[in-house]
Amino acid sequence: MSISYQRLFDFIVFWTASRMAESGQALQAYDPVFLQRAVRQLRPQSQWVFGWYYPPTFYLMIYPLGRLSLGVSYLFFCLISLLGLGGILYRLLKWEGVLWGLLSSATLLNFFTGQNGLLTAALAATALWNLEKRPILAGFLIGVLSIKPQLGILFPIALIAGGYWRTLWVAGISALLFMGGAVAILGVDTFHAWLQAIPLSRLSFEDEYTVWILMPTLFSLGRQLGFSVVQAYAGQALGALLAIWAVWQGWRRSHRNASTHLRYALLMMASILASPYVYYYDMTWITVSLVWLVRDIKPEAWRSWEKVLLGLVWISPLLIGLHFVIPLPIPQISPLLFIGMLLLILRRIRMGTSPDVLLR
Repeated sequence: MSISYQRLFDFIVFWTASRMAESGQALQAYDPVFLQRAVRQLRPQSQWVFGWYYPPTFYLMIYPLGRLSLGVSYLFFCLISLLGLGGILYRLLKWEGVLWGLLSSATLLNFFTGQNGLLTAALAATALWNLEKRPILAGFLIGVLSIKPQLGILFPIALIAGGYWRTLWVAGISALLFMGGAVAILGVDTFHAWLQAIPLSRLSFEDEYTVWILMPTLFSLGRQLGFSVVQAYAGQALGALLAIWAVWQGWRRSHRNASTHLRYALLMMASILASPYVYYYDMTWITVSLVWLVRDIKPEAWRSWEKVLLGLVWISPLLIGLHFVIPLPIPQISPLLFIGMLLLILRRIRMGTSPDVLLR
């Protein structure tokens, strides 16, 4: 089943929504029929359009893009996102980390579609980088991550387990203020429209094969294997419970002597595994998680099976990307790889400073 270029160019939806907000029609962006009509008016050649299910916080963030042409705003959005992610990867592992990010198929897919995976990964990684020395800044950035709330659901659990109470409070207050500012500018009806659109987003990925192949989740794997919606959700729930347990175990105060970078890698990996609503472009989080790992553990400390697993996880976005041009007759196996990597990281955390872990 082929997927046209127009389906891939997600940024058209961002740009159209921002144009609609500028003309006083922010509320109508959450109406799929109205949105598709608006896209056709602005880009007559467009054949298909995604729905607009983002919270008002992300809406506020992309609001200025409508003042630019589509091409300029697309380049601006992608370059700003790449600079943000590249900057934190450079801090993690200098140019080697930047290279990991640039060569990742997840990064290329974000550019191809104009999606926000680079931006959310940069926010999450920068927040974690500043957690110990700048807890207020870390909390603020976690609050900003509310632009994609399904990716931040494990952050409170990690902060509670680790005793980062000040960061937790700042994150909560920042998220509320950010949402309040977005509602004040875009209107309270926009907030209500978003809440009403959430069930539509759920329906869009429960019964569409062309959506399942783009989602590296246990739910999509279950649906591809023929499971019912209830059964697929049950499998996803088990994965979420595993992710919650792993984060709680890895972030407990008793593991404060373990590498903080391993705990950060664990959280970013678990965040992708826990949510049923994750797409290929969110796999930039996986790339950052792997950079945390290779930053702390020298090549000679990795066992052979660990190297194989790390390599498979790193190329997993490419397997999804191939579906864009060559539909593959195989189910989505990425979440199984994520489970393996999650347990690998937790094992490394528990090993702590044992002799066979050679830290840089």
